Amino acid sequence: MNSNNLATAEKDLIERVKSNKGDFLEIYEAYFQRIYNYAYYRTRNQNDAEEITSQTFLAALENIQNFEYRNIPVAVWLYKIASNALTDLYRKKGRTVEMPQDYANEDSSCEPEQVVMGRSEKEQLIRQLNNLPPLQQQALVLRYSQNFSHKEIAQIMDKTEGAVKQLLHRGLTCLRERMVHYV
Repeated sequence: MNSNNLATAEKDLIERVKSNKGDFLEIYEAYFQRIYNYAYYRTRNQNDAEEITSQTFLAALENIQNFEYRNIPVAVWLYKIASNALTDLYRKKGRTVEMPQDYANEDSSCEPEQVVMGRSEKEQLIRQLNNLPPLQQQALVLRYSQNFSHKEIAQIMDKTEGAVKQLLHRGLTCLRERMVHYV
């Protein structure tokens, strides 16, 4: 489906949901797993991830009447709600964001030695990612785990595209430097 057809389909879906809240189930089913994964990647805690996911969809349902479709994908709107819920959670619990240790799965087609070395590198990468400032972490997760564009990340994070590019650049540069020292 091209972007014009997708935009039209999302706009139609939003209008249907506004007139019949039961149609919200389509949004929930389409985005539940992605929002849950994002929350889990950011919290490393199943209960927190479930709570964030629940809060996200409840807030979306409660505010769907106010949503005006302006060629911004529904996913961006949901991730923005989830991002705000995560910020509130961290503020309430007074903790920082860390990436889960099981962030990436091993490739079962590799030799055992490659799996062990790969796992070690992944663990080190996650440790180094955990040491980045939270905004760099968030930008990197949205870009490389959730595959959002710079524009979409900017909308989710309430930043300019330039600021997102700078966060990504600084985060990747810092990770690269730290990983070089690791090897």
